[in-house]
Amino acid sequence: MVSKQHDRYYSIFCTAILIGLLSGASLLAQTLETAPFNPAFTAQQQSKGDGARNYGYVPGPVDWSHLCELGAEKADSVYPERFDWRDTITLTPIKDQGICGACWAFSTCAALEAWCQIHLGESWDFSENHMKNTHGFLWDACAGGNDSLAMAYLSRWSGPLKESDDPYNQHAITGPVPGAAPQKRLGEATLYADLQNGAPNGQDPIKAAVMNRGPVITPMTWMNNAFDVSSASYYYNGSEVLNHMVTIVGWDNNKTVVGAPGKGAWICKNSWGTLFGDHGYFFISYYDHQACKIATGFYELTEVYPWERIYQYDPLGHVSSQGFPPSTVVYAANVFQAEATESLVSVGTYVLSNNANLEIIIYDGGAVNYQFSNPLLSFSVSLEHAGYHVIALPEPLTIEEDAYFTVRIRYETPGMGYPIPVEISIPGFSQTTGGPAQSYFSPDGVTYEDYSAYMPDGNICIKAMTGHVTPPSPVVSILGSPRTTTGTRIELKSLVQNIPGTITGYVWVKDGVPIPGEHGTSYVILSVDLSDAGVYQLQVMNDNDQVYSSTPFILEVLPEDAMPLGSGIIVGILALGTGAFMLSRRRRKA
Repeated sequence: MVSKQHDRYYSIFCTAILIGLLSGASLLAQTLETAPFNPAFTAQQQSKGDGARNYGYVPGPVDWSHLCELGAEKADSVYPERFDWRDTITLTPIKDQGICGACWAFSTCAALEAWCQIHLGESWDFSENHMKNTHGFLWDACAGGNDSLAMAYLSRWSGPLKESDDPYNQHAITGPVPGAAPQKRLGEATLYADLQNGAPNGQDPIKAAVMNRGPVITPMTWMNNAFDVSSASYYYNGSEVLNHMVTIVGWDNNKTVVGAPGKGAWICKNSWGTLFGDHGYFFISYYDHQACKIATGFYELTEVYPWERIYQYDPLGHVSSQGFPPSTVVYAANVFQAEATESLVSVGTYVLSNNANLEIIIYDGGAVNYQFSNPLLSFSVSLEHAGYHVIALPEPLTIEEDAYFTVRIRYETPGMGYPIPVEISIPGFSQTTGGPAQSYFSPDGVTYEDYSAYMPDGNICIKAMTGHVTPPSPVVSILGSPRTTTGTRIELKSLVQNIPGTITGYVWVKDGVPIPGEHGTSYVILSVDLSDAGVYQLQVMNDNDQVYSSTPFILEVLPEDAMPLGSGIIVGILALGTGAFMLSRRRRKA
């Protein structure tokens, strides 16, 4: 519940932002504006405790609804009627958050653990306790959180820790064991939108994310009377605030959910123990008015080594967005001082729309007369999805101890007029710090303004990472359904990453014999028969006469109408250095 005094402070804060931006002395002709807050966040801040009980989800101030309005990419393939990661890998056991509002930490750890299992072949049990206890925002550890808190925790390198180093305690704040340390570094956290409630293909962006990359987390509104115990299914058509977070592990287009106007449901992993629902899992209707409209995936987890150090001013991460609307282009920069002589290898930032374009320049030194000079490196990237991204430099830069360096980013966010991700103080939500000569912004990239003149306790969300340089591991995988029936169409798709040089060809192999004429990025069987069952592999060649082969992919073909429930998708992924990757060199022709 929020007091009248809190409401008054909240209104004063919003007014102060506007007055400060309008009245502050500025070198710029344009005024930096702050994006409107997420309506769900405003409603939650102003509520008096009526309505839905909070099970652990607290809406954040950033409004992502533009992702739904603008639309995300449409899927380029037809998805199976039913998909469930439990059919192809062993997901970590169902856990129980108890009386603590930590669903956001449980759903995040479930997604992290699943990604490691799918893409690295590693089994982990990460600590929800450490994530909830060290979130850093202005409420107790068990008072809730969201995906933005999880992004901040992971992107500042606070975790994840092992469960054994900081076991879960729903009753008290307990610290980790001495010497406990993060086990992975986050490389990407991506947001996906359901384009339209229950519409055909509206779920495709989230389906693509779940099937191709792994489980994602999503908020929902939990009301007990919307749950059908007998079918472990859920449909809510009200408008109470979001109050819970779960992990999407699949879907079933033919699932009937009591009360819903149509078929189809997401398969979700909960954190209420195995006695809930179907051994801890349940179905949420595609037509639910609140659930599964925005989802977040946590990806590209790497070893702590070869990273050395992170430079940042935003431990609480992306709290709000700013810009010069209607322009969708803005320039921002952070100045850092090197703590040692080391190699700058990556930068990290948040992008606020799909299909964003970034131009990144590393400068020697800081701002002089509100301008930057002496560029060391310049490059551009395009990012398909909104979210947090760690971006590798084309080549490492040596930074001398005590030297100042600047990371400047030109953000272009189509359809979104507030491109700068910022960390600012919001009463009852976040308390941040800032200072002069740290963050800068500009509408044109010529003359910059010190961000502290506008937000004395705020900063721009740009990070810099140093470390040892290791080439990314080549990856070759086959994606497709491991079980099918005769007469159906099946497509095996390739996922190929980090192949050195230029790819010169693909060869699809069945039972050790190349398939004649199959040299594309996918292999399609229009009408499957029993003879199509077997062991498939994909070989990828480069211009150095190297051949990279996927792990064997076993296709099972059953007679028509014999398909068991739970047919799913399986991914075979190999990385150089695992000991299982097959690399050979072709004999050069004379």
